[in-house]
Amino acid sequence: MFVGLVIIAFLGLYMVTYQVGFNEVVVVRTFGKAGPDAVKRGDDPKGGFIGNLYWRWPRPIQKLARYDMRIHIQEDRLEQQQTRDKHSIITQAYVAWRITDPLAFYQSHGTVDQATPKLTGSLRDARAALGEFTFDDLTNTDPEKLRLVEAEQAILKRLRDNIARQETPWGITVEDVGIRRIILPETVTTNVFNTMKETRQRLAQSTETEGEAVALQIKSGAEAAKKKIEDFAELRAQQIRAEGAAAAAEYYRVFQQNEDFAIFLNKLKTLRGTLSNNTTFLLDTRVMPFDMFAEQAQKNAGN
Repeated sequence: MFVGLVIIAFLGLYMVTYQVGFNEVVVVRTFGKAGPDAVKRGDDPKGGFIGNLYWRWPRPIQKLARYDMRIHIQEDRLEQQQTRDKHSIITQAYVAWRITDPLAFYQSHGTVDQATPKLTGSLRDARAALGEFTFDDLTNTDPEKLRLVEAEQAILKRLRDNIARQETPWGITVEDVGIRRIILPETVTTNVFNTMKETRQRLAQSTETEGEAVALQIKSGAEAAKKKIEDFAELRAQQIRAEGAAAAAEYYRVFQQNEDFAIFLNKLKTLRGTLSNNTTFLLDTRVMPFDMFAEQAQKNAGN
């Protein structure tokens, strides 16, 4: 009986109380109507009678509408549209929003699921701002030419303006809008690839032409350097030949004073260099300077 009484007391307390989470807000409807005092926030410092626990009348007198106050992320479906330069693209966008006025949100939408189609439709209308940008603004390999952030800001501004123009306040704040995907239709993709191919071919041709010009310049410089070195070497060779001729003339002048003695000294010098090592040679005594051995042998034989 005691356990039963405890269970009955617990169920009774559950029917006349409710709890609000720290990230939640609750709109209390009395007989289907809600006033300014019907909003209970989980971050309210006053709280309920015990922490974040509040009293309520049981159903059907009072009903609760709970909302999460954190940011909601909602994605739109893929949709094809045209850019300012008449290119077709397929985009998918997302919107980040939060409930800032729970009472107005309840009066305009009721639930988050009911608000989703309205917000999606307004986002789809705001995406028309992409028509103000060119294809290169949205898809470009050069980060400095890419204007995707500006496009997202244009969609965000248009979406906020659309919501602000509603007759009944929506009770939400749009925090951010982003483009999640950009897809090119098959025909556009083919044209883009062809354009990219032609661009790369032009760049390759330009690079090749520049390379040939640089190569020709290097070859011309090398030929000029080669000619300069050859001319310098020829001049130096002529100078050496002239010096050698002058030295030879002086040598021949001394040589002519006593030709026989000079020849004899040269023969001795050659023999000294040839026979400096302990080596056995088979020599032809008719060849200078080895003819000296034949002359010496004849002299020895005469003696």
